Amino acid sequence: MSSNSFTIYNASAGSGKTYALAKVYLKIILASPQNFRKILAITFTNKAVNEMKHRILNSLFEFSKTNSIEDASPLFKDILNETNYTFEELPALGKLRLKQILHNYAFFDISTIDKFTHRLIRTFAKDLKIPQNFEVVLDVDLLLQEAVERVISKAGEDPVFTKVLLDFALEKIEDDRSWDIAFDLLKIGKLIFDENNADHLKHLKQVELGDFLKLQTHLKKETRQLEERIIELASKALEIIVTSGLDYKDFPRETLPNHFKKIQAGNFTPTQLYNNKLEDNLIEGKIVKATIKDAPQDLAPQLLANYQAIKEVIYKRGLYANINRNIIPFALLNAIQKELKIIQEEKDQLSISEFNTLIAKEIKDQPAPFIYERLGEKYRHYFIDEFQDTSQMQWENLIPLIGNAMEGEDELGNTGSLFLVGDPKQAIYRWRGGKAEQFLELATHQSHPFTIKSELITLPKNYRSYAEVITFNNNFFQSISPFLENEVYQEFFKLGNTQETNQKEGGYVHISLLEEDSDEEYVTNTLDIINKCLEQGYTYSDICIIIRKKKHGLILADFLMQHSIPVVSSDSLLLSESAKTIFLVQLIKYMVQPTELEIQYEILNFLSEGKKDKHAYIYENLGNLDTHLLTVYGFDASQLRQASVFDGLAYAIKTFDLIPSSDAHLSAFMDLVFDVEQKYGSDMQSFLDYWDRKGNSASISTPENIESVQIMTIHKSKGLEFPVVIFPYANSNVFEEIDPKLWLPVNKDEFLGFSEVLINKKQEVQEYGEIESLLYTIDHQKLQLDAFNLLYVVLTRAVNALFIISANNLDKKGDHNPNYYSGLFIHFLKSIGAYQQDKLTYDFGDFSLNEVKKHTTTDQLTIPYIYTNKNRADFKILALAGTLWDEGLDVAINQGNVIHYILGAIYTTIDLDRAIQMALQKGLIKEQEVKEIKEIVKKVILHKDLTQFYKKGIEVLNERDLLMADGTIQRPDRVVIKDNHATIIDYKTGEQNPKYHHQLNTYAESFLNMGYTIDHKIIVYINTEIELDYI
Repeated sequence: MSSNSFTIYNASAGSGKTYALAKVYLKIILASPQNFRKILAITFTNKAVNEMKHRILNSLFEFSKTNSIEDASPLFKDILNETNYTFEELPALGKLRLKQILHNYAFFDISTIDKFTHRLIRTFAKDLKIPQNFEVVLDVDLLLQEAVERVISKAGEDPVFTKVLLDFALEKIEDDRSWDIAFDLLKIGKLIFDENNADHLKHLKQVELGDFLKLQTHLKKETRQLEERIIELASKALEIIVTSGLDYKDFPRETLPNHFKKIQAGNFTPTQLYNNKLEDNLIEGKIVKATIKDAPQDLAPQLLANYQAIKEVIYKRGLYANINRNIIPFALLNAIQKELKIIQEEKDQLSISEFNTLIAKEIKDQPAPFIYERLGEKYRHYFIDEFQDTSQMQWENLIPLIGNAMEGEDELGNTGSLFLVGDPKQAIYRWRGGKAEQFLELATHQSHPFTIKSELITLPKNYRSYAEVITFNNNFFQSISPFLENEVYQEFFKLGNTQETNQKEGGYVHISLLEEDSDEEYVTNTLDIINKCLEQGYTYSDICIIIRKKKHGLILADFLMQHSIPVVSSDSLLLSESAKTIFLVQLIKYMVQPTELEIQYEILNFLSEGKKDKHAYIYENLGNLDTHLLTVYGFDASQLRQASVFDGLAYAIKTFDLIPSSDAHLSAFMDLVFDVEQKYGSDMQSFLDYWDRKGNSASISTPENIESVQIMTIHKSKGLEFPVVIFPYANSNVFEEIDPKLWLPVNKDEFLGFSEVLINKKQEVQEYGEIESLLYTIDHQKLQLDAFNLLYVVLTRAVNALFIISANNLDKKGDHNPNYYSGLFIHFLKSIGAYQQDKLTYDFGDFSLNEVKKHTTTDQLTIPYIYTNKNRADFKILALAGTLWDEGLDVAINQGNVIHYILGAIYTTIDLDRAIQMALQKGLIKEQEVKEIKEIVKKVILHKDLTQFYKKGIEVLNERDLLMADGTIQRPDRVVIKDNHATIIDYKTGEQNPKYHHQLNTYAESFLNMGYTIDHKIIVYINTEIELDYI
């Protein structure tokens, strides 16, 4: 057994982790022709998967073409030096392994962890009692919204629910918050999809709504008793003062008596009672004025005892109030969770966030060989990239498989291996289960999941950045690491920032400290830096602006575009940012609500652009919109009302001349409209329902390397690099949170059977008790680490130059605050003796001319948006290869292709007209052919023995690719699935031929292997008459 079969790579930013992984991976696959089948490499994004696959395949290709050691790649040389292969053997072996992988590509298993977990769930679907053909829901917002709507709809039906919802609304009004509870329920409902809450939420499944109400009543009763006790103790304290012979005026500013008087009057708010030095003065005996000489000696101890007793009870009351404030949301969280389960069962859906929980539940106690048997593979070597982002549950699900590989031997006596790669300083996904602590515990041998001890390898050199950038980051993070309150975090941040530089000398870091912390200052400074970069030979695409908050990205994008700077950001690509898109949405709304004046106003407001008197134009045409649109623009609203959404909007685009040239937003919008029609139907209300739920997040997909300045959040920038990075708004609060919650373990007897409750995380929690204080501290330290990690990620993206725009924030004493990023930057500048209060810019290195200038330019070709309405056909584009054949010879073949295309677009019988229209628009058929083609297709879908396969309520797979066992791709024409039973249909023309039987039997075998029962295998011969061949 190899001593390093379990290897952990500690890979700081830019340290060449992909190179290191590729080298180990290649060594394994070169050693045996079967080894690539035995490797499972896991990473977290599809992009990373593609990059890793490309690196492996490209390396093998390069190996195969290597003719001399001088031409060899560094990877080739490393493997040659670290193995026993000769120079002659390695190119031949590289060529052979490349051929083997390409011929068996399905076994080249580099995957995202979600994809692998999805496979596990499909494998164990029957055991998990979920449908074999469940739909994976990636975006849970729609699910959650429907669940919340169902919960709220119970008001008026269920008396208990009605009371709870009404009480919640009234409670919000009392707190000067909006009475609308949907927002709060959507917010708290997100906890359900956060893996960090999975263990806590499972305890709620058996709890009924009435149990929460009982707990609420119990806590209110306990709170009243505590308040009576507090007032009694406060009165006692005042009595002690009076009986001592002292007057309230004998106490400095009467502070101490006033403290007890406030409490006696019913003020139980800790923040108003304990932000002072009263307790310290009582402990020191400094409670009366210096002029009072005859104060009883036992007065201070008596009042101190009373003060502390009151404080203890007040904080206990605070705990109960905190729990009570969350009981109704807590109860409704449980109700939402139950509704989500019902919805998903109704729709055969499963959210991706549930994958890990389901797998953990099923395979936790299963032996690894059994799991492998069900999977149909046996992996011996595991690679896990970005391990710091692997959730605890994901890791625990993998441990049985990995342990079996490493601790057991195969038929040749070889053990398996595990290679983990990560960097705890880049763990920025705690909200989805990622834990830096998990990596640290493995690396420091605090965690022992396997009998084999791990070997830690630290990759020492930064290959990404220029020397000045590396040195700055090393010095900066070592300087600020002592501010981390957790000593373990502090140590790994200090030791993890000692990266060696590479051969790239130079580089530049610039810090700006703004006198005024305002949007205007940040955006103007950013624009100045961009112009400075352009002067130095950088292009727009070399520059990335990285921000922590999306709202800052919007502000920057708007400002830069106003100054003619091309910008690409996730928000600038939103469809809802296009006025034309919103105009079209308003048109659809108008068709549904024609009397709604607000919608008419929005339409007229758009059309009023360029009018001399916009207000007069709008006023004149409100209430008479149909006539106005027809007479002025030639737009017939009845055509839009009668058409599908896609056809109607295409008609509107042409009529209003919305796209005289290309418009990416509208093109993407029409693609979205088409997709929505396919999934939800072509009626207007279905589209509006979808737009209301998802319109704000729909965006354009853009190609990489577009010549624009990029703006992205820190999270999206992770794993990327840019020649120039600008980091504006670098003044975040390290401890900033939005309505944070904590799960608090409680005594079941005291809390009516509840073992955990949900509370708001606030500073006073530290005073509730030892357990509460510890929970607060742990969470507080994690929050601080996450903020430091975010800062590390953003500052390590730059290759050539890094620009930091922060604020010169100091308090009245001239001190900086390390709880803000600005304070950390100022602290660093002070530590190196560079900081001066009136100096606002600091440079490290020289910002020299960019040596890699881009001389090539690309001519942009403007492609107009073209739509050919069936009633306004200007021309047709022949889109099918068959239409270019000799018409006299191949009319029959071409017609067969067209019918095949149309049937591929039909899911149920109601799709017939739309499918014919699509073929007409694409130029596949002519207007005079429509009737004939339609009759032929109708013969198929309305055939007495086939019509059952074109009705609603069934799952249909049209032209869906199947990966066969031998790695080939097959594509059956139509597969109909219901209740785990499948019917396979293939369309043919000409005479019946037994050779087609083998094809359908192959399809059927694949579906049988997936656990389906095959009801029918039918070949439909489409000729003058329809003939069916049942196999």
